Amino acid sequence: MSSAGGAAGGLVLSRKNIFSQSWPIMLANAAAPIVGLVDTFVIGRFATTTALAGIGLGAVIYAIAYWGFGFLRMSTAGLAAQSDGAQNEGGVQAHLARAVPLGFFIGLFIFSAQIPLLAGAFKVFTGTPDVESAAATYIGARLWGLPATLASIALMGWFVGISRSGLALKMQIVLNFINIILSPLFVIQFGWGLWGVGIASALAEWGGLAAGLYLAFSAIKQRGGLQRKALSKSALLDPSALRKLGITNSNIFIRTLCLTLGFSFFGNAAAAEGVIFLAGYHILMQFITMVALVLDAFAHTAEAVTGAAYGAKNRARFDKAVKLTTEFSAIFAVMIGALIFFGGPFFISMLSKDPDVIASATRYLPYCALAPIVGFAAWQLDGIFIGTTHTREMRNAGIAAVAIYIAAHHLFTPKFDKDGIWIAFLTYYIARAVTLCLYVPKIRKQMDDENGY
Repeated sequence: MSSAGGAAGGLVLSRKNIFSQSWPIMLANAAAPIVGLVDTFVIGRFATTTALAGIGLGAVIYAIAYWGFGFLRMSTAGLAAQSDGAQNEGGVQAHLARAVPLGFFIGLFIFSAQIPLLAGAFKVFTGTPDVESAAATYIGARLWGLPATLASIALMGWFVGISRSGLALKMQIVLNFINIILSPLFVIQFGWGLWGVGIASALAEWGGLAAGLYLAFSAIKQRGGLQRKALSKSALLDPSALRKLGITNSNIFIRTLCLTLGFSFFGNAAAAEGVIFLAGYHILMQFITMVALVLDAFAHTAEAVTGAAYGAKNRARFDKAVKLTTEFSAIFAVMIGALIFFGGPFFISMLSKDPDVIASATRYLPYCALAPIVGFAAWQLDGIFIGTTHTREMRNAGIAAVAIYIAAHHLFTPKFDKDGIWIAFLTYYIARAVTLCLYVPKIRKQMDDENGY
């Protein structure tokens, strides 16, 4: 068994390497929303208000497909990290060869079934007929790129799993470069409107996937070349491997639904308090999004390094991986919390000119500043459980945590009014961490079992 700081497969464990692995993920995460921002900017400047509203509604619906299939990234990262830690290069490549086509075919299925799916979506996310028509045009164009989008999600998870997060960043750079060039060209020069920005984004997704596949093959070449036996039909369709992939993906999908339910419940609670509170909540949620971009980076790194340690059955390395990634997450959580608390009033005034909205957002800013401090453990534990593919425990903890959150909301809101909404939301972060913590000893114990999980 190798030392905790050595490379038993995976990243060499040092503070320098942990941060070197994490900062490209921060930038890649930050770059992900740029496609939507570019589309909004171009339409907002060169099209009608109805078109702008349509792209807003369309982006919400399209995001369901993007985030709903996030399990493609998570499962691939964890499984690849474990094979990397076990120095099983054939397994590393097989996970890539399974995950990327899976994402592609899921995207292809959604594309082929878009008519009934969009009809159902507009039953839930309603707008005026003109806005729904505009949204349908935008989504219809973007769906041409969905197979590439979901394949790319899996590919990015593979890059994270083998501790090559810089390659994921390069994918995002290529994608955004293409979109920034094509979107204005199609709208301003060709006059294609909403369909133009949508198809520009779709083409950018295909360009990003092409770049990612090139980078993946380059990485495989650096790691010793293709393992043809591991990529044979019999190996890729191995029943036990496919069963594990299916169970892992389904568990993460259920956990993601629970997380979505929790945040949707928070949003609905805010909406029930009126326009002013809702507007202030929306501003503060932009800060929460910033928190996620940063802390997710250390969680993704935790996926790679704890997964590699778990694959190597090296408990000392696992403990060190947890320690180092959690140190960075905790430090950055406190820094971001302080930035939100002290800099929040300035940013709030930049995001709204309505004095009532500014007052509401400022009033509840301290709760928002506490979110990264009480929540960083939930992010880190997600990364650890994804890396070790203890997804059944993630699923169970996700169900329990959202139940605790809803109960806390009904307990605190009658006593503390609007403050209770935020107190319950912070309780949700704590519940997510506590419910996962209960399973951590099981992970450490199982690393002594040669049969694994």
